[in-house]
Amino acid sequence: MAEEIFGPFDSVEEAVKTVDILELEGYSNSNITIFADGTYAEKLHDKTDVRVVSLEHETNQDDPSIIDKIKKVIFTGINETADIYNQLLDRGFSEGQAKDYSERIKSGKIVLTAEPELKMGNDPTEDTTKMKENVDHIYQ
Repeated sequence: MAEEIFGPFDSVEEAVKTVDILELEGYSNSNITIFADGTYAEKLHDKTDVRVVSLEHETNQDDPSIIDKIKKVIFTGINETADIYNQLLDRGFSEGQAKDYSERIKSGKIVLTAEPELKMGNDPTEDTTKMKENVDHIYQ
């Protein structure tokens, strides 16, 4: 089963608000992932407690060393990757969906995914007893 996808969002504030709503609905923060362009990644990491996967802008500078990449992951908690397309495929999205959303992320949008099967305790048990009071006598 594919994860649920939310977005694309144009701003950090919209994405953070959606994360807050998902957590209130019972999604565990460990089951929510934010995919964003590198310009948003640090802000998103600072404002949420969920995993952030960023796509760095291509620059004319030399590629950062492996040590610099490790430092960034260790000290900021941001998982830097350029292969968002394959990560979306791994999460159960079709090739078309993965291509569409990875292109949107590359163009500066923010996308969230969440694993619905791992929501925390919001499913009622089958033997739930509902209390119902007879209020007919009040209106007579």
